Amino acid sequence: MTNFTFDVGLLNPLSHGTRESELTSDQAWLQAMVDAELALTRALVDAELAPEWMLAVCDALADARQFDLRAIAAEARNGGNPVIPFVKHLGRAAERVRAGASDHLHVGATSQDILDTAAMIVARKVICELIHQLDSFGADLADLADEHRGTVMSGRTLGQQASPTSFGFVAAGWLDAVLLIVTRLEGIRDSLPVQLGGAVGNLSVLTEIGRARRSETPASEVLDTVLERFADHVGLVVPRLSWHTNRVVISELASVLAAATGVAGTFALDVSVLSRNEIAEVSERLAPGQGGSSAMPHKRNPVSAVLITAAALQTPGLASTLYGSMLAEDQRPSGAWHAEWQSLRVLERLTISAVTGAASLVARLDVDPDRMRANLDLTDGLVFSERVTTILAETVGKTTAFALVERASQEAFATNRPLQVVLASILITEGCSDELRAQIWAAFDYEGQPGQSAAGIDRVVRAFRQRSDAAARRARAANSTDMVEGDDAKVGAPARSNNARSNNARSNNDVRTA
Repeated sequence: MTNFTFDVGLLNPLSHGTRESELTSDQAWLQAMVDAELALTRALVDAELAPEWMLAVCDALADARQFDLRAIAAEARNGGNPVIPFVKHLGRAAERVRAGASDHLHVGATSQDILDTAAMIVARKVICELIHQLDSFGADLADLADEHRGTVMSGRTLGQQASPTSFGFVAAGWLDAVLLIVTRLEGIRDSLPVQLGGAVGNLSVLTEIGRARRSETPASEVLDTVLERFADHVGLVVPRLSWHTNRVVISELASVLAAATGVAGTFALDVSVLSRNEIAEVSERLAPGQGGSSAMPHKRNPVSAVLITAAALQTPGLASTLYGSMLAEDQRPSGAWHAEWQSLRVLERLTISAVTGAASLVARLDVDPDRMRANLDLTDGLVFSERVTTILAETVGKTTAFALVERASQEAFATNRPLQVVLASILITEGCSDELRAQIWAAFDYEGQPGQSAAGIDRVVRAFRQRSDAAARRARAANSTDMVEGDDAKVGAPARSNNARSNNARSNNDVRTA
């Protein structure tokens, strides 16, 4: 029997149907490394530090599938990182395209420059996918919040029924978290930097090359061009300084990824709780064959919610490792940088799976308003204790009111009688006026929005939809720009600069994936 070693997600069923593997696989990382190396070479051409003919070589080398991924991975053991063997494979391929081409690859860079830049390229694509999925997740949550703003249910604290709320308000709470994390993701996406510093971060090699090949121009200007064009070619930003041991970029990325998974996980955990048989207020709409058990034929498990929660439970440890890697000594660390690679990738994978799973789950969420109302009735009015205490306190004072309602609640629980009836009897004994007793009796009513639920729902839904409308306008504007450029090209208009083309391509990619 042939022994195949491969990973198809056997222990990660949530990944199926997502872009997790596409965006974070070894092949995706190799492509990002290719993109980083060739972007550097193109930047050297832009700065007149490499010959123009290298652009054609770059075009020929652009597809990472031509490189032996398995061989590069195996050879990485010798040097401790995959860039070392990759540069050799890239150089040999370049020489096959044109003799002398390898001289203009990996110029002035070190392994960490390429792998860090590749990590940022991958991270940007991951974040764009997360924003896309969160937008879908949020749109369905906004609809739920609107539709169920008047659907009363029990608010629960510490696992117990507390006071009435509405399912729309609960959905708005989930939506508010989505809106917050999308905003953070957009900020991180637009600030991810390239890495280029050379061996100890001070660009000494590129400085010497700039002086030798562009002696008429200050080296600082030449290097500025290289950095700006390098960043532009890969859709990243120029950092103030190389960040070989300043890993705030990674820790902030880890934080927002873990938080995004936590947002999805909190929603999923709530769904798991609310779908318990004894609660049954919501349920995951299951297709034939889903939610079953290997032993119990009757089971209808909330499988998506369970797997999303599991993903969220794994992320704090990964984020902790990435925070720990901030302790990076000297100008290039021994071990801290290396510890980031797998931790970051697994964190990205779990986040994609969790957020994509949440977007799918909310679209298949069945809500049972009748069951929510029935569960409220289980307490015989005890869920109104806070409300009637507040009303009573306006007449008899807060301390007296609390004591009266507490006494009535204990008696109602002990005798299995409705709180409304017990409290009415106590108020008669206490000599309260008919008007006050009538007011308290009327307070045991589910109608009307508790507190400021309606206003809160409106604020969150409005903010989310305003953001969605703005994103749609940006997309239309970008598409309009594409059409104009296409017409210009057809009539022989002057070609735009490489910088303009790169910016436009980056913008279009953001619109399509975000």
